[in-house]
Amino acid sequence: MSLRQFDARLGIEFANAKDIRRSFAYLCAPTDKTPVEAADDELWISDGTDVTKFLSSQVPYMREPLNCLARRIYEAVIVVGPARSGKTKAMVEGWINYTVTQAPGDMLLIYSTKTKATDMSKVDLERSFSATAGIAKLRTGRKADDNITSKKFKNGMILKLDSATETSLSASTYRYAGATDYDRADDAVGQEGSKFELMLMRVQNAKSSGMVMAESSPGRIVRNPKRIEDLSPHESQPCGGIADLYNQGDRRRFYWLCQDCNSYFRPDFETLKWEQHAEPLEAAKTAWVECPRCCHRHTESQKQTMNLEGRWFRDGAIDQYGEVITDELAIRTSKWATFWFEGIVAAYASWENLVYRFLNADALYKDCGDEESLKTFINVRMGRPYVMQSRGQEVGAHQLMARAADHERGIVPLGGRFLMMSIDVQGGKQNPRFVVQAHVYGEGLQRWVIDRFEILTNPYRNNDRINPMVYAEDWDLLIEQVIKKTYPLADGSGRVMKPVLTLCDSGGSGEKKKGKQKSSSVTDHAYQFYNRLKGHGLSHLFRLVKGASRDIDDLVKETYPDKRSKLANGEIPLLMLHTNRLKNRVAASFSRLEFGARFFHLPGWADRVWFDELTVEYIDELGHWQKPDGARNESFDLCAYAEAGMHYKGGDDIHWDNPPAWAADWQFNSNVVDADQTPKFERVARRRYNHSKGIFG
Repeated sequence: MSLRQFDARLGIEFANAKDIRRSFAYLCAPTDKTPVEAADDELWISDGTDVTKFLSSQVPYMREPLNCLARRIYEAVIVVGPARSGKTKAMVEGWINYTVTQAPGDMLLIYSTKTKATDMSKVDLERSFSATAGIAKLRTGRKADDNITSKKFKNGMILKLDSATETSLSASTYRYAGATDYDRADDAVGQEGSKFELMLMRVQNAKSSGMVMAESSPGRIVRNPKRIEDLSPHESQPCGGIADLYNQGDRRRFYWLCQDCNSYFRPDFETLKWEQHAEPLEAAKTAWVECPRCCHRHTESQKQTMNLEGRWFRDGAIDQYGEVITDELAIRTSKWATFWFEGIVAAYASWENLVYRFLNADALYKDCGDEESLKTFINVRMGRPYVMQSRGQEVGAHQLMARAADHERGIVPLGGRFLMMSIDVQGGKQNPRFVVQAHVYGEGLQRWVIDRFEILTNPYRNNDRINPMVYAEDWDLLIEQVIKKTYPLADGSGRVMKPVLTLCDSGGSGEKKKGKQKSSSVTDHAYQFYNRLKGHGLSHLFRLVKGASRDIDDLVKETYPDKRSKLANGEIPLLMLHTNRLKNRVAASFSRLEFGARFFHLPGWADRVWFDELTVEYIDELGHWQKPDGARNESFDLCAYAEAGMHYKGGDDIHWDNPPAWAADWQFNSNVVDADQTPKFERVARRRYNHSKGIFG
């Protein structure tokens, strides 16, 4: 028997080397497609419930950014645009499809959080990989090669999915690195520095074949905006995040070709017009885009045609008249290809919906000074960095003092309709005290601060210094000195006004232990105090408050805690506050120069320290109010608590021609007490009757 043959009884034959080579030839096939061609040929993407075929013709503005990912003259590609515009599908799944099937190399894909990375791996990428034939045949089928955070393919490529951490962005080498939803996470990674710079370092060994990608809708606040004339035609307002990366590149903007004058114009939100109408929905239905040169009206039915005919131009490649410039010396160049387009261009965003959302967000800001909806619209739907409308963080204490009104301290001014008391609790050993402020609201929610004082000693403990974190009896001082405190009316009639509600910080600022705030004792005493108020019939006049996560939807949300304290048991109401939005409202009110709704009549009797506390905080690039270490901000906090109490009582919804009794004119106001009467605060408990529930209990 030949050594090249097996015994026939074994049923074993040699494999054919030629067939093996041919069957695995696709693993080393040369690149023959661009990323757009590869995506149009085979890529399927998740559509929320199933998969759908990716077609670049639906999002033609993503063709150039996607193809730039394969160009070795660039080391990075950055895309700024609105949400739901197809940019993530193209720049993430389209890029993965190209690298796996055409140009394999290890890839690191960074998501905003590990949870987001897990969700995308389990849903979007899993559906896409299973439905896309070119990727499916490169999967090994082994569980070890296909898990949530790591996927290995037959051609040797490894795809890593993670969030931006010091571990994920250090000591590893990749050919490709990308970050999706870049602005939904911090720009810096711990003590390592810039997230994007770390990504560039990870692909450095790949030289010109390496590529870094970042895409996101803007999520940073413009704190120091430039004048329009100081910006280049395609430059973004200076801020951190994805907009800062865009400014460092060649700054490409997407242009449409006017269907009438045949010149290019940039479809910014300002080119979107609509007819004025009392109802936002009716106004939104009339939306059109107007050419800024010939004023020709373009309807939404023409959007797809204009997207297909549209072009990307680098900064300096097109002039203000829509004429193309060919002089390369006048055009911005960079190793980063950066792209920015706005919501009007987005294939999945209708103009009607954009106008409707904008009108509602703008009305909310004008009505109550709440910028959150407007900020979300401009960042996410429009795709533009947000410039704060209320410039409260830029107003100095001396400027506010110069505008202060000359109303008398401790007197309810003419026009004041209801009184709110707010308390800031300071515990610990340094300077324990209760800081109290009295706020009066009038018609149109104009407001006055009429008193500010501190409770420092307890006369029932030999006038010893109070400490709300240690002595439960110190809290009882709030009953007579705050909850049942009255203020005389400015008409000299001898009548007084009772508070509608008193709001008190439930956490306070206790002692710091190993860098952490110790406030549990303050919270427990606060809950005990509320329980004692029930016995006095005063609990309806008092609410504890606590700052909540910035992710909550409600401005003020009433909860009943039952886990954090053995004293709560789900029976104590606790108001969770969206502190950031409340402070935006307060800043908008004291930033207003002209008299009108929500105007803040600043107190002329207050000293410089009060104004310093009101203006000490600043807004960071994420749009969050921050207090400098060691600074005092009691005035600002107390104003925010009062704003929360006003909203909780329904102040934002008052119809001033028919207000509730507690906000009525003085002669009809239920909280105004005549001079010859004694104010009553206690609520008499209703008698409870036990009724039979039947034989079944």
